[in-house]
Amino acid sequence: MGDLDIGWAVPTAFPETGWSRASIDEHLAQARGEIPAWDDPEQTRLGFAMAAPHPEAVRVLGDWSAVNTNNVGTHTRFGEGKAGTRRLEKESLAVLAGLYQGGALDGHLTSGASEATLAALRIARNLLRADGHQVRVITSDLCHASVGKAAEILDLDLVRLPAGPAWTLNREQVRQAAHEAMADGITGIIVVATAGYYNSGFADPVDELAAELRDLAFQRPGHTRCFLHVDAAHGGFIFPFTAPELPFDFRSPGVHSMAVDPHKAGLMPYACGALLVRKGLLEHVTRIDPHTRIPDDTVLGSRPGATAAALWATLHTLGRTGYTALTTRCLERRDQLTAAVRAADPDALLVPAPQAPVVSAAFSHPGGRLPTELCDRYRLVPLSLPDPHGGGTRLFYHFYASGSLTDAQITAFTGHLADATAQARTTAPDVRGSGRSITSEVVADTRTHTDCFRHFVVHPDGRRDPQVPGYSFHTFAHRRATGEQMQDLRWGQARAGGDLWVYAPDLKNPFAHELMGVRTGHYFLEVLDLHQQQLSLVGSIHATMLLPGSLRVLLNFEADGTFRSAEYKALGEHGADELQIFPDAITAKIGKDAAGFLRPHSDDYSFSIDTSAEIRVHRTDGAAAPAVRMARHNADVLLPRRRHLRREQFRRFPNRFFDTELEIGVGQTWTGTAYLAELLAPTPIGTVLAARSATAGLCTVDGRVTEGGLHLALTALSEPRTDAVELAAPFDLGRQLHDALPRLDVRDPEQLGMQQVIDFAEDVHEAFTRSGLPTGLLIAGAGR
Repeated sequence: MGDLDIGWAVPTAFPETGWSRASIDEHLAQARGEIPAWDDPEQTRLGFAMAAPHPEAVRVLGDWSAVNTNNVGTHTRFGEGKAGTRRLEKESLAVLAGLYQGGALDGHLTSGASEATLAALRIARNLLRADGHQVRVITSDLCHASVGKAAEILDLDLVRLPAGPAWTLNREQVRQAAHEAMADGITGIIVVATAGYYNSGFADPVDELAAELRDLAFQRPGHTRCFLHVDAAHGGFIFPFTAPELPFDFRSPGVHSMAVDPHKAGLMPYACGALLVRKGLLEHVTRIDPHTRIPDDTVLGSRPGATAAALWATLHTLGRTGYTALTTRCLERRDQLTAAVRAADPDALLVPAPQAPVVSAAFSHPGGRLPTELCDRYRLVPLSLPDPHGGGTRLFYHFYASGSLTDAQITAFTGHLADATAQARTTAPDVRGSGRSITSEVVADTRTHTDCFRHFVVHPDGRRDPQVPGYSFHTFAHRRATGEQMQDLRWGQARAGGDLWVYAPDLKNPFAHELMGVRTGHYFLEVLDLHQQQLSLVGSIHATMLLPGSLRVLLNFEADGTFRSAEYKALGEHGADELQIFPDAITAKIGKDAAGFLRPHSDDYSFSIDTSAEIRVHRTDGAAAPAVRMARHNADVLLPRRRHLRREQFRRFPNRFFDTELEIGVGQTWTGTAYLAELLAPTPIGTVLAARSATAGLCTVDGRVTEGGLHLALTALSEPRTDAVELAAPFDLGRQLHDALPRLDVRDPEQLGMQQVIDFAEDVHEAFTRSGLPTGLLIAGAGR
């Protein structure tokens, strides 16, 4: 399972036999040790509405899980929910109906408020469309992501209204949006209001919005229908105890449904949510199972009865007095967090949420961004919001004071925040654009010659050593932001003609800061420092040969100077088709596309590598005929797919993806010809291998393995058909390069001299020119 450490997943074999109890406990203990405890002062969840569940909820959930009851269907109608966990669910929902002043309500438990919102909008869509209305959902731009997902799943038009200085919807906004909908011929209007935004704690004026929609419906009876859903995931277990007078619930006749999350401030374990709806609405989604004849109004169908038992026990263990004491303590913790922010930054703009345990803060240093280490430690997520006092948009961080927050954690946060804001004030970039930029002409044009990040970004000071806290494989920062320049110096004349340059972040100490490079008009070569060598997946020295046309070659060397691999790349519209040559193997990568992304709300970069097909032919001892050792079909290339993940998905790991992976073993002394289609026939891939080629587009991949090497033909599937593009290399090329290329031991790079590296670079170029482009090499139409 080590693949998780490097950011991508591969399948593992299903266990043939059961593990021992000791082995299972050991693996689970390791996983549990990777999760910070609720009272851990070094890893505190201040940015999210999360809290430790109540012990009674944990006990009952564990006990009743063994019963394994299925609460399929809903149990709030007259005559239903008579026994067992179904009765406990009905009783729990009746208690919530009383809490939210709703009279008689229907509903059911869900996996969370996200499912409850989906279920509510499904009800609203069906009832409105049943009357022939076109439907539009109107909500705030700050709404929870579940609203957008529900609209997508249900195929509903969604309009997000911008958040104003109050950070909430207002009656005038909704009125205007409703009239715009009617002008477009849309007469079925769903409004999703929020009672407790997760990123601010604020609540929309639900009673005012409900009144506006009822006025609209009364003014246009039979013509316009309105439905109001309240997402009270955050506030549902807060406002009834901190602000019982706040009319966010069913006391407003125009509120039709509500989603709540007992697994937040309600102190239930995940996953526990609830949907509450007015009587007579569930029928719009009722379906009768044709096999069991059980009526079901839910999204999921089967639901755990143990959750109902645990919720019933938690509600009746705490009661109103227990929840009031808990939320009062949370408000006190919020005030402590507010004081911590004020002490660290007296000029910060603080916005405590009325009656909710959340405070938002915009810091006064330029840009207002907090260091990545602090955000990681406290799970903080910044958000651009309008300044409540006017003057445009600012970056706000929200701090959530849960019932699990301890004095020790607040004390630790106070010190860490003070240090972080002091650091930010001294290191914040000049947002007016006057920061120093990369001036090296030598490095500036490498963007046209390499996909390597290293030329454009750098590990910030203090995060260059993989052994120090805060370092990860992708903790790069843009040089322009750090103010660090790549220094360069013309060294003299290159052997092949033209200028020879050397470059490094610090030429006075060239082998201690990231890299030292040599550049001519024919190549560039880089030696990594000791820290980067520990992280590099492809060696410690890299040399790029600058060849005419679309062909690019990257040579990689191990730290002891031995040849590792040569990557021959034919550049296309999206990435490259390439042959990677090793001393004992050839790997063809079709449609390899690399991209880098600045991670959101951070100075860190991540990267994405997407390859449509990887075909590796490995030479083994003996005379064994070619045979497929591994064949994985991970994605259907005939269907459209995003080539890279979105930027927001690169917060933790880089991405590495293959549509198809194929590994073939062949003995070194075997002779003959084996065709790819025949080798693939017994595998799950089948005889036809398709790929997205960077040079041929969507294509089929055919070819053969011979005693001489690998030969592939890429035939485009588009019309009109064109001649196949070829990828071919002899098996002996890797061994020839291993023997022909010089060596340079860089295991102790600080002992190197610059002239020593320059001589090695020139020797590498000359040796490659003689031995690196044999006539048997074909690379996707790029020529020799």
